[in-house]
Amino acid sequence: MDGDSAPLVLGIDLGTTNSACAVVRSGRASVVRRGDDRIIPSMVGALPDGRIVVGPQAKALRERDPRNVVFSAKRLIGRRFGSPEVQRMARTMPYRIFEGPNESVMVEIGGRSLSVVEVASHVLRYLRDMAEEALGGRVRRCVIAVPANFTDAQRGATRVAARLAGLDVIRVINEPTAAALAYGYVEDIDRRIAVYDFGGGTFDVTILQITRNVFEVLATSGEMFLGGDDIDEVIVEKMADAFRRSTGEDPRAKPEAAARLRAVAEQVKIQLSESAQASVFVEDLLGDGRDLSFSLAEPDLRAAVAPIVERTVPVCSEALRLAGLSARQIDDVVLVGGTTRLPVVRETVERVFGKRPQTSINPMSVVAVGAAIQGAALVGALVPMAGGGVSTASMPQSAVLLDVTPRSLGVRTVGGFVDFVIERNAAIPTEQTRLFTTTADNQSYVRIQVCQGESERFDENVKLGEITLAGLRKAPRGEVTIAVTFEINTDGLLEVRALDQDTGAEQVATMRVLGGLPEEEVRAILARQRAEPTQDTGAVAPR
Repeated sequence: MDGDSAPLVLGIDLGTTNSACAVVRSGRASVVRRGDDRIIPSMVGALPDGRIVVGPQAKALRERDPRNVVFSAKRLIGRRFGSPEVQRMARTMPYRIFEGPNESVMVEIGGRSLSVVEVASHVLRYLRDMAEEALGGRVRRCVIAVPANFTDAQRGATRVAARLAGLDVIRVINEPTAAALAYGYVEDIDRRIAVYDFGGGTFDVTILQITRNVFEVLATSGEMFLGGDDIDEVIVEKMADAFRRSTGEDPRAKPEAAARLRAVAEQVKIQLSESAQASVFVEDLLGDGRDLSFSLAEPDLRAAVAPIVERTVPVCSEALRLAGLSARQIDDVVLVGGTTRLPVVRETVERVFGKRPQTSINPMSVVAVGAAIQGAALVGALVPMAGGGVSTASMPQSAVLLDVTPRSLGVRTVGGFVDFVIERNAAIPTEQTRLFTTTADNQSYVRIQVCQGESERFDENVKLGEITLAGLRKAPRGEVTIAVTFEINTDGLLEVRALDQDTGAEQVATMRVLGGLPEEEVRAILARQRAEPTQDTGAVAPR
């Protein structure tokens, strides 16, 4: 299939703060635009008449009606409601966060309850519609990039969100690997690179070896609740303190005012990424005629956010240690995420790695472009070369991606300990087999609790869920031995197979993922969507 007749595949960066999509056509990778918009806010809101708005419209709505706009939802997706991260957000977000079926996370906007997965699906559908409008035709296939440290549950939830958005995910790719593809695809290079990915909600560092079109991940490390949102909150605190000193009132006590401060904080951060001083004026902050005039110098921001940025340093050191490399053995550092535009971040990167990071690649769109390149390669389309031009029939049509699993996979043992089945940084796809036996006469099923993490104590890791092996033959205890194979596929997702060792019969192995959206709820959402009238790209009809 030549490059022009190959089906188009969207490369999607579903971000915490902003999202984007890109496509490769005739060997050229480009970010999809709608007017002047290339990057859209990852926000979903509900208007008073019940319509759902997404992207720029939702961002505009947040300032006047923050209780009915969901933002930073990526920090919630695929997590259990009881997790510390979700509980922290439930205390600080203006919109309501509550527990749904299967320990899932739900939000309430406009008087309706939505799962976090459904929130993400609205953003993905917006991107799909935006792409179809720009490209003049139907697009359903996509490659979605996710943080390298996303768990199996988070990856699975992202896939479900895409399904709800009418998208067919042909590959889930790690964000740093996507960035590396955009940086060095099909160029005759032999370089080690570090991808420093500081997004809105997550941070990770990945060390890769690029040899022509082979991209081998040597190690990855990250912190899953560290991002630009945390820097925004520091700026919000500074603005709130300034207002409190002049008026005696804390504007954070009023959700509408706090939401306006968050929006302004993002503007301040962007200004200080490019200049030494930022000044903003917030008119009638509390609705009583009192205004906020606020200025912040870059050195003052640097001092205030230094503790946050410094948390990235040990993560970088760990990634280098796991890769068996020193900082001076890294040839280039590629930046991903809007937070990396801040001078304090770039200076920290230079200090850690001993070299200036690459600034020729747009950190806001590099992930979407890399995902699009991977998508084009997977369907046999012409792909761009880093040095210019496009691939030809005589050149490799697909990059070889040798990725790793970011966290160890384990099962619970007696006493609450963990038996690690697949070790952290194992090359994927990978599989390992463990034997399990019955502990009671005529036992018909076995339950296995599964987690991801590095602690020897099960409860200190991220609990993924339970695997149930059903339909076991009746026999005295200990006589039935089941071989359970755990496989992590190229998407980083867990697949499970089970076999009766004595009879060779396959056993039914089902995984109940905690925090995930039950299949019956997925089908119910799809049915509701089919029953709704045709939707435009900015809003959907009320239910």
